[in-house]
Amino acid sequence: MTASQLIKRHIKPLMTRHTDLEIIGRWLVMKPIRHVLRGVVILTRNHDEYFVPKWAVAHFCEPVGNFPLNWGDRIDRETPGLFTWDPEGVLQLVTQLERDVLPIFRSIETLDDLVAYVETKPLPYRDFEIDELRGACLHAARGDLETARAKLDDLRNGRSYWCMPGFAEMEVAAVVDGLGPALDKGDRLAIARQLANWEEARMAKLPKGFARIWEPTPFPVESP
Repeated sequence: MTASQLIKRHIKPLMTRHTDLEIIGRWLVMKPIRHVLRGVVILTRNHDEYFVPKWAVAHFCEPVGNFPLNWGDRIDRETPGLFTWDPEGVLQLVTQLERDVLPIFRSIETLDDLVAYVETKPLPYRDFEIDELRGACLHAARGDLETARAKLDDLRNGRSYWCMPGFAEMEVAAVVDGLGPALDKGDRLAIARQLANWEEARMAKLPKGFARIWEPTPFPVESP
């Protein structure tokens, strides 16, 4: 039985109680996706003997090609042992998801919700405000052009760890060149067009199941 089949088989009771969840491959995703993805990825280990779940929230307002799990954390089993596919292990996962993770997901429906969460509830080893690359795009999408310009200025002048040689030149250039001119002019429609292009491109790289629950919607920046 594949990892995806194991997940579908054992997580079914959770899906019955929470109709806003969707299983996509190894992911348990809250739907719909409107600029913000909220999900749990279940990574199996040792030939599916046990698994490691990680929850994450991410926005799609950036050109980064991969799907970063920055705004989230690993779910450690609070009872002794690792998460396994036996009834006790699955029940423990479901209990922790319903108690700890799903309330977080439901509190983050918008880009503003995402910023409010990560600013008030810091995640381990993660300082949201040093993230100039994602911050520039996210604040632009929210319509906070002043903060977005400050983040952009850091990128342009090398005041970011993203600007270290050999680290993320393509990503930095994509933000500076793709979003910079529109931000400089305060052209909200041009900003929204660029963000929409990035969101569509990132969605196209994910498994097709994600597109089924994606609802393209206007960005807040379009409504000053």
